[in-house]
Amino acid sequence: MIKLNDHIATLSHVMFSTDDVAEWSGVYQWLQIAASIESISLDTIKYNNSFGWCAPSDEFDLARDKLLPVFTEKLAIFNFVWGALESTIDIVKPPKNPDKSKRGKVRDACFWLNTFNPSDTIPELLLQTTIFRELAQKSIGYERVETRIGELKEFGVSGVGLYAVYELRNLFAHGSMEFPYPDGENHPVCPEISLVETATRIVLFSIQLLMLKHFPNPDDYEVFLTTVVGNIDGDIKLADALRTCHLEANQLEAQLTLI
Repeated sequence: MIKLNDHIATLSHVMFSTDDVAEWSGVYQWLQIAASIESISLDTIKYNNSFGWCAPSDEFDLARDKLLPVFTEKLAIFNFVWGALESTIDIVKPPKNPDKSKRGKVRDACFWLNTFNPSDTIPELLLQTTIFRELAQKSIGYERVETRIGELKEFGVSGVGLYAVYELRNLFAHGSMEFPYPDGENHPVCPEISLVETATRIVLFSIQLLMLKHFPNPDDYEVFLTTVVGNIDGDIKLADALRTCHLEANQLEAQLTLI
């Protein structure tokens, strides 16, 4: 797959290539900001009154000072992409869950994604959902993610990933998220960084599937698209663009041959 920021930008370009630019302009802006985030600067030592008193403690604090800017950058990107998702749901208006007790804006979208069979969904979504589950098992405070991924019967292979990621979003929105720590040797690494990046991919794939549901006859809807990374250049069916915009040029060519 192409890099995360390139994936975000390319999806925004797909939206901009349709005849419904005005309707999708809000989603486009959320994605453009998300794709434009390059770094976040933090200085966690600045207000740490205990720094300088204990060498082992200082080593830990310095490692975390390197770790947290990377994590918060990924988290910021995730939140803007989540904003794009919510704006997308407002446009596509998924049907309500037949069970009134299980209705909700995002939950209805997850339930609707269940209509994609394993054979006609985006393959990379299934892989990222598996990776997300594995990373959640390695991270602190994400036990409920495991529970949500277990609800495969209700949301299917195409919707259960977004339903699990919804828990990550709730942890952040309600102030319950655990911020990561360096590893046991004070290296500035942690599974949470990959966890958030994988969650962002799942949200992007979910937007792509929701757009496939929204546009009438996307297999016959031709758009002209030129991407910054050069994986798509020229006329392409909207359905093909939405199913492959995250792929490298060589991967995309192979995938289009199968389609």
